[in-house]
Amino acid sequence: MADLHKFTVAESLNTDTAGKWDVQTAVTTSDASVTHIDVSNYHNVIIDTTKTICVLFDGTSNTTAGDGNNLELPTGIHNLRVPHGISRNGSVYLHWRRNGSTNATVRMVLC
Repeated sequence: MADLHKFTVAESLNTDTAGKWDVQTAVTTSDASVTHIDVSNYHNVIIDTTKTICVLFDGTSNTTAGDGNNLELPTGIHNLRVPHGISRNGSVYLHWRRNGSTNATVRMVLC
């Protein structure tokens, strides 16, 4: 596993009460394009979606999220842990897109 040393001891042990709380601008998808978000400096991603979306985490900034082996999040609120240590350079990106042909509005908080 990567040795990142990006967080203090308190932050590492206290991931549910991290000091950051960054509300992102709500996004409504109008096509099947993928949205990429750098979550390297966060512990959790809280997602509120109006329709099912496909999500995945990885270490590159331009991965395509599709219907295949990605996680499908149904309508509602979800709390995802950021999987640190998945890339050699320490970068972690969240990729998401709508699942199907209906637009989805996604509200997100990075913390």
